[in-house]
Parts: sequence; structure tokens; C-alpha cells
Amino acid sequence: MPNIFDYLNWRGDLTIEKDGFNDVDAVILSRLSYLPFDNIVKESLDETITIKEAANLYFSCEQNSGRELWKGDLDLLRAVSKSGRFSQMKLCGFCNMVVDRLEMQFAALVFDMGNSTRFISFRGTDNTVTGWQEDFNMYCMSPVPSQIKAADYLKKASQHFDGSFILGGHSKGGNLAIFAGAFCGSKIQERIKQIYNLDGPGFEKKVWDSEGMLGVRNKIRTLVPQSSIFGMMFEHQEDFVIIKSNQRGFFQHDIYSWEVENNRLVTLHSLTSTSAFFEHTFSEFVTQMNIRDRRELVEGIFTLLKSTEDKTFNEIVAHLSKDAMPILRSIKSMNSKTRLLLISSLMRFIKCAMNNFSDLKPISKINPNDNKEITTT
Repeated sequence: MPNIFDYLNWRGDLTIEKDGFNDVDAVILSRLSYLPFDNIVKESLDETITIKEAANLYFSCEQNSGRELWKGDLDLLRAVSKSGRFSQMKLCGFCNMVVDRLEMQFAALVFDMGNSTRFISFRGTDNTVTGWQEDFNMYCMSPVPSQIKAADYLKKASQHFDGSFILGGHSKGGNLAIFAGAFCGSKIQERIKQIYNLDGPGFEKKVWDSEGMLGVRNKIRTLVPQSSIFGMMFEHQEDFVIIKSNQRGFFQHDIYSWEVENNRLVTLHSLTSTSAFFEHTFSEFVTQMNIRDRRELVEGIFTLLKSTEDKTFNEIVAHLSKDAMPILRSIKSMNSKTRLLLISSLMRFIKCAMNNFSDLKPISKINPNDNKEITTT
């Protein structure tokens, strides 16, 4: 089935000035912030480089081999660097931070699309243990450090550039894009044309009810695949568009599986029962725990993972046999209360899953503006 690469082959010769910015473009730019542009795209907002120049530098350095998070990311970089639609877009402001002591993982990038419009792409969760811990922290604290950093990043960009902004991100990056737009101040909100959340988690109710969120709610465009799992976590009060994926289950989170027809994403009218199952199971599980227990559970899980001294999940998987002993020692050294909480939480999650397994029903949702085009003039 056609995907974003087919779109680039078919539409890549037309600039955004000739053929307006659309959902597929937003998916592409949101994904590009996952690339390790360290030492290629400067953090300064004054120093720019085109996508084509950045790609040439990236592929000319042998040390970049294997640094990509997903194989498709390299194919995407090659494709956009050869595309008349994207190759001359200027990049700047690349920020990539993993701060263990703050339990924060954050990365973002600015694309100059011309006509005084800039797209800010917020990276989702990377492969670091710290990045995943921050995701889990969303269950027990608000805001998390990367959300605060995202709002600061947008404020800094708005002070530096005139004109308007489109914000976007995939997975956690979509959550950061919404948070940044909601908590950047009313003056900056007026300059935001659209906020793209690509299968990213929602927020707790107090965030949705905040004054800042009310200021951007009608600008949020959430796209989720039909069996969305990550995108259904936490509460959603915005409309969302359901995208057809050619993968199953968790793998639908991969934007390279999202189907494209000409210059639009292929849409459906309902989420699958699988998505409903995970959404109900996670919601039930979380609501049964108080904030303190959630925090202790997250700390307990990541205490075990960090006992391996590995920094990424790829390293943990690669060293699984070697890491088994440190994890077992860490379990034994835990205080009895934390150990009991881990065991009881696992049993509670299994019970929640069993409760929801017998009542699997698809979630229907109207697709607002299936193929929305945004003018940059």
C-alpha cells in the first residue's frame, strides 16, 4: 500500500507554495526530528542549513552509521534531500538533551517553510532508558521536564522569529507540541496555525481544563492509527482523525505504515476493539492507584532497569543474559514494600486486562476535515 515515500515520489517536485501544506507533510517533518543531527544542525536559531546540506553531511560521516532510531528514518532523509518540496527548507535550533538526574529526554528542530511560517518538530521518545522513564513519569507527575522545556523552546523561537508557527510531533512529541502551544502565552498562541499530535498520549483532566489549553484546543489535529495504543493513553478531549495502517497492534505506531492516497492520509471511521481494550485497561489500572503508589511503581521498575548500567533498551536486549543477575540482585535488595507493590501492580494489571477482554468493541469517531490543507501565505 502507498505510504509517505510514494507521496514523495509523486508530489515531491511541487513546493509548498505551489501545493499547500497538508497532513502528510506534517507527518514527514514531525519524523525528521528523530534523526541524530548533533554537530550538523546548530542549536542556534541564527545558523541555518538546508535539508539537502544536512543530509549530505550526515551520510558523509561513517560515525553516523547505526545511530538512527528506525531504519526508515535514513530512507526518509535520503528521500526528502532529493525532493524539490523539502530539500531547500532551512533547519536550525536543533536541541537534543538527555538529562538523567532530571529524568528528561527532549529534542526539537525548526523548519523554515517560507512565507514567514515555521514548523517546530518535537521528537518523541528515543531509545534511552531515561526517555522511557519520563514517559512513565507522566502517570505520576505533571508537568514532566520535557513538557516545560517544549514550552520554553517555543517561547524562544517566537522571540527570535516573526510570522506564524505550525507545531508537530510523533508519539511523546505530539504531547509536547500540544503542551508547548497551550502554555506559551496568549500572544504566541495567536501566531500558531495548527498543532499536530501524531499518535501521542493525552493529558490529565486538569491540563485539559486549563486556560492555556482552551486557547489552542480548536487548533489541535490529532492523528491516530486504527489500533492506536500509545495515542489512547491518558485523557483526550480533542477530536481525532483515524488513519489506516498496514501493520498490526503496536507496530501501527510506526508512521511508515500509515497509508497515503495522493496527497492525503487514508482515513477510517473507527478504532479497532484492540485499541479500545488497551485504552480501557490502562485507564482502569491507573485510576485504581494513588499518585504516591504510581510514583513508587515507576521508580521501582526503573531501579531494576538502571541496575544493568545500560543506557538504552537496545543495550538491555543485547545484554539480556548478562543483565539478568544485576536485576535479580536489585529485586532482592529492594525493601519489602516496593517489592510487594511491583508484584501486586502486575497482578492488578492482569486483572484489569481480563475485565476488559470480554467487552471488546470498536470506538467510532467522526473524522473532522479528513484532508486538511494549511496555507502558508
